[in-house]
Amino acid sequence: MEETDYLVIGGGSAGCVVAARLGESGARVTLLEAGPKDRHPWIHIPAGMIKLLQNQKLVNWGYTTEAEAATQGREIRWPRGRTLGGSSSINGMLYVRGNPADFDIWAQMGCRGWSYDEVLPFFRRSEHYVQGGDPAYRGRGGPLQVEDYRTILPLTHRFIEAAQQAGHPFRRDLNGQEQEGVGYSQMTRIGRWRGSTARTFLARARGKVRVETEAQASRLLFDGRRCIGAEYRQHGALKRIRARREVILSGGAVNSPHLLQLSGLGPAAHLQGLGIEVVQDMPQVGANLQDHYVSRVQHRVKDSLSTNQLAHGLRLAGEVARFFALGRGALTFGVTTAQVFARSREGLASPDLQLLFTPASYALGQFGVLETAPGMTCAICPVKPDSRGTVMATSPDPFARPAIRPNYLSAPGDQRLLAEGIRMVRRIFAQPAIARHSVEETLPGPGVASEAEMLAFNRQYGTTIYHPVGTCRMGEDPASVVDSRLRLRGIAGLRVADASVMPTLTTGNTNAPTIMIGEKAAAMILEDAA
Repeated sequence: MEETDYLVIGGGSAGCVVAARLGESGARVTLLEAGPKDRHPWIHIPAGMIKLLQNQKLVNWGYTTEAEAATQGREIRWPRGRTLGGSSSINGMLYVRGNPADFDIWAQMGCRGWSYDEVLPFFRRSEHYVQGGDPAYRGRGGPLQVEDYRTILPLTHRFIEAAQQAGHPFRRDLNGQEQEGVGYSQMTRIGRWRGSTARTFLARARGKVRVETEAQASRLLFDGRRCIGAEYRQHGALKRIRARREVILSGGAVNSPHLLQLSGLGPAAHLQGLGIEVVQDMPQVGANLQDHYVSRVQHRVKDSLSTNQLAHGLRLAGEVARFFALGRGALTFGVTTAQVFARSREGLASPDLQLLFTPASYALGQFGVLETAPGMTCAICPVKPDSRGTVMATSPDPFARPAIRPNYLSAPGDQRLLAEGIRMVRRIFAQPAIARHSVEETLPGPGVASEAEMLAFNRQYGTTIYHPVGTCRMGEDPASVVDSRLRLRGIAGLRVADASVMPTLTTGNTNAPTIMIGEKAAAMILEDAA
């Protein structure tokens, strides 16, 4: 059996960070990634993310949720990255750290060492913010290059103005001292190209980490109550690898709990029902699933340019030329150009709504499929949903897909908050700065006005923005899956380091906090080894 000091399973947003930082320490590190190398050209062109999210087989696990009554019996696509860089290689590249209160809440829940003041150094260490920012909050010299949008269409400026007219204060840096308000989006890029964790952290550690691609882990290996390695399949061959120090599982909110369950760590009755030998009964493995479920307000546009017009014919050819010649234009766009973080009511400690604006419109119920006519869209995201779901193995076969049941909109508070978000967006779109560019509201449409009508619309046409977390919850209570140092309870030599350890969702997109988790995990592993 081959050996390594540290075995990292999953080369995604956190896994590449963990492997790179451990490799930089001089340890012998092996990284297993189920997908191929990140060579597909659509990965590296920012606007190519639409192609990557739509294609369920390209560099994508192609997951779908189970059909649930709360979302009108729909199976909802759940793209997750299956290549080096994981979902940081296919996402919309938004850099959003979250609100300081998010991490203080984690600490109050018992996650020692995870308050905002304690995680801020890891955010700063990870990044190189091109525009500088306040050095008390922003980092310089880290592997992850973060920058403002290079090309901004006038509609985005008008949205920023309209949000201020509606009472939302302008924030120069939404990742700085104050998050609440309206501001321009920031992206993870290397110049004109996507900046995934594979092309930033892992690339910086080239030669210090052994990387095995197309190597899907099938189960963990144990010696008594200690995890000693993993079994994986690569190019049709079944292989084993032993970790002399630790195994770090970084498969994400779907694959990490799934591999634990396949390895006998999970709800005992469920595993026994599948014929999986139970190593340890852990009822919370695969539970506590949370995700950002969103709805959209969409307008037809006049007298202003939208992305829709740039995506066809001669204009598209011009944008391609502009990208390769100057590193600017529509091909540098990510998913959202401006954001609002707001409280739906007085008395809240931090924002509970994120509004995500883009100067484009999409076919009904098909995010990423641009309409021909010009439009603009604002997505409404309740950032702290109360609804909880599960990820559960369906078979002892490691290549059988787990059942994903998000249980969206099961909490009445989530239903009400989406409706309030629609009203908030309508107030912004009614302001003079942007109203003059609107022909009409096309989604949900002015006929959808009551709470019941909005709930029906949200159930039928709402969707995910791909932020699953929580299925290997961190905490110090006996029911938590990992402790505050990300060690699996009751099993030595095994940690989980990815979005699955988040006890609650953060206020905004999850890639940046997942990278922070990877940074902090590597630091704790090296500290414990000293």
